[in-house]
Amino acid sequence: MLAVVTFTDPRKTSLSLERENALLEKHKTLINELEASGFTVFDVNGALKKYDSLKNGENFGVDSKEEVRKASKLIGAQDISGVIIGLWHWTESNLVTLLAKKVNKPLLLYADDDPAWAGTTCITSVGASLWESAVNYYALCHTRLKDDIEKAKAWVRAVEAVSELSRKSLLIWGAPYTLGMEHLMDDLPQLKRFIGDFLFLDQYLIVKRADWMLSDEKKRVRIEEFFDWLHKHATIKYDDTMLTPEALKRQIGIYLAAKDIWSEYEDETAAVSIKCQPELSEVYGVTACLIPALFPFNRDVRGEKPIIPATCEGDIKGTISSALLFYLSGKPPLFGDIKYVDDDLVLIANCGASSLYYAKLSENPEENLRATTIQGQCQGAGGGALTYRTPPTTLTVARLIRKGGEYYLLYFLAEGVEIDEEIESKLKWGRQWPHTAIKNPLDKEKFLNAMGANHLSAVPGDFRSEIEFAARVWGIRAINLEKESEVEILLHSI
Repeated sequence: MLAVVTFTDPRKTSLSLERENALLEKHKTLINELEASGFTVFDVNGALKKYDSLKNGENFGVDSKEEVRKASKLIGAQDISGVIIGLWHWTESNLVTLLAKKVNKPLLLYADDDPAWAGTTCITSVGASLWESAVNYYALCHTRLKDDIEKAKAWVRAVEAVSELSRKSLLIWGAPYTLGMEHLMDDLPQLKRFIGDFLFLDQYLIVKRADWMLSDEKKRVRIEEFFDWLHKHATIKYDDTMLTPEALKRQIGIYLAAKDIWSEYEDETAAVSIKCQPELSEVYGVTACLIPALFPFNRDVRGEKPIIPATCEGDIKGTISSALLFYLSGKPPLFGDIKYVDDDLVLIANCGASSLYYAKLSENPEENLRATTIQGQCQGAGGGALTYRTPPTTLTVARLIRKGGEYYLLYFLAEGVEIDEEIESKLKWGRQWPHTAIKNPLDKEKFLNAMGANHLSAVPGDFRSEIEFAARVWGIRAINLEKESEVEILLHSI
């Protein structure tokens, strides 16, 4: 929920009545715009009964320290992710500073572009005072916007996403130090700047539950039902080594077991990650590919289900990146390896599966499934990979990284590329994996040097402003890979 509060000049000046009527209309217009976009808004002036005050010849805007204290209590009693402060005309800056100190929430100073009133004067005065006082982080790192409602909505999406993540946990199956990759290790207390908590569960819980379903005739019905559903909608190519009907059923068992375990933590979980290698892929005998394929997808055999961001290899920073993109966009996030890069092209291809949404980019789940082929994996002891080629589309790509103990949020807007016969003919290792092709925002040397991970996350659409705001709220630097000057800052940081 977002709070909106409008301030005003405590003094009685010329045009006071006209001013307060103008503030009321601007305040209402802003709230209506936000609510029309689906945001839940807490009208602080309304809660203070300021609409009635105006009828009685008093100011509509908040105009005293006493009212600020009341407003702070009202905001504190709500589940507020951020506060938009309407500064359409002059107010005394210390009133806003007091509110900032008491609520300690992300702040947006906002005014329209009406030259009839002193909104510009007020934003600069209040903003400078917040910098000068620095009563908390949000006062020091507030945002100022003038007459840009779309960017204001981007700010709201960012603070609401950050707020949601701060209350939720990541569910990680298996220790995250997968295949000796140090960048998958993290300072977990530091990561609580971004995420509420972590739930670490052993992969044995999945194996035990999957084996139980496979061995119990009554429970196996769920697996057979899922098996038939996949055959109905997807193309399946069995072979004599990796993908057999029994191997696919074991993979289904892993997915259903993980889904059952996740359901115990549904209300508190933002995203999941599975280590898989080598315990599942080699020892248990099949990869866990249906988890990254179907968790971030809105349907399985039982019908509609929640979209849950999912990653592989216990990649915690990758899981946070995927979860952030999901909360910003509402779309299933893509997750995968940087499989190939040259001066023009970046190929993203995950080990066996990524969200099936990207097979067709359709809101109809069956269309995505029909564009998917399940065929033998190229690694592990057995199991199937889920093959597709993402149709060209515009994607926002993001990745939380750490360099020298400092976190950065890499991002860029990517133009999709069709995977034509020429590109396809050059694929060999992992050809059966899902592939997504995008244009390289840099040359290959700079791109490789800027990458703080071998995994990227993405969603359709342009969410660059939201990512910039999210990084600001988190207190870290966002690096836009489309801007070489920002890349140089990352490359030369030590």
